[in-house]
Amino acid sequence: MASSNIDHILLITLAILLLLGSVFVFSSSYYQALREGENTLYYLIGHIKRLFIATLFFFAGLFIPYERLRKLILPAFFFLLFVLIFTLIAGKMQYGAKRSILISSFGIQISEFVRVWLVLFLANFFANHPDTANTKKGILVATFLPLLLIILIAVQPSISVSIITFVALISMLIYSEAKLRVLTPVFLLGICLFVIAVFAFPHVRMRLFSFISHPTYQVQQSLLAIGGGGPLGRGIGAGIQKFLFLPRIHNDFIFAHIAEESGFIGTLIIFLLYWEIFLRGLSIAQSVNDEFARLVVMGLNTTIFVIFLVHVGVSIGLLPPTGIPLPFISYGGWSLCANLFSMGLILQISRLR
Repeated sequence: MASSNIDHILLITLAILLLLGSVFVFSSSYYQALREGENTLYYLIGHIKRLFIATLFFFAGLFIPYERLRKLILPAFFFLLFVLIFTLIAGKMQYGAKRSILISSFGIQISEFVRVWLVLFLANFFANHPDTANTKKGILVATFLPLLLIILIAVQPSISVSIITFVALISMLIYSEAKLRVLTPVFLLGICLFVIAVFAFPHVRMRLFSFISHPTYQVQQSLLAIGGGGPLGRGIGAGIQKFLFLPRIHNDFIFAHIAEESGFIGTLIIFLLYWEIFLRGLSIAQSVNDEFARLVVMGLNTTIFVIFLVHVGVSIGLLPPTGIPLPFISYGGWSLCANLFSMGLILQISRLR
């Protein structure tokens, strides 16, 4: 590697977001913990445990050489394929979908890692075959395996995760310099799959149509939280939506909670932190000479930023509720593991500059 130094600004920004996440997870969840007969620290302790597991994924991304990960792309596909199929057969039904495998009391949700694999796979493919991004055969070969995994996620059904993964696919095609005539058929295929999913799964259809007709209860309460925060917020711990008015506020709507308790100034700081991560990622991608590494950073960086935008879009009523957590801040889960692995890998590649 060209340098032993990782991007310290990126690392510090990430650490600040993780710290803020712990603060806001506690302030948004302590009342719910009390109502459930638990200690006020119940959800915070759970979050810290999950954060510890996610940190192991971060160090895996940071220290496992990316060239070694490159050799594991095909075996990883078969592993993901097997686990996704097994999830459909024997997965735990939750919120109308089979998204995780329950081992004892521990749920494994592998679909969150498909987007990471997709970025690695397409980065490897286009780095090895740079002239195929604008050929029909090249695009068919490049997109077949990713689309297969996306479809398996969609039929769980986990439409939000499948859409995020599909966005990762489109972004990788763009970064590989695919032209519009190639992108259009892939994009239209994605729309067709989404329409099929809407009519195939009643709860997906109900959620979409209710969003179109009028804001859902959750979105209404989220908007009340954001509006109630004003410029400076009610103060950390002083928000009212956490008193069971806004369900899953510590996860799916934590941005609304941040806006209520820290106001416009607090949300502006959050936006600036994510923007800094995005810009640092772009800087790293532009400064490395390895095409595979460049595409990996571009893909992972874009995906994390898109997830951030989707979460905010749901909170302010621009998008239907998706269950997408806010990266690095929401109550910990497999999404946090996938995102921290991605950040570890980006930081590893930052040493190449």
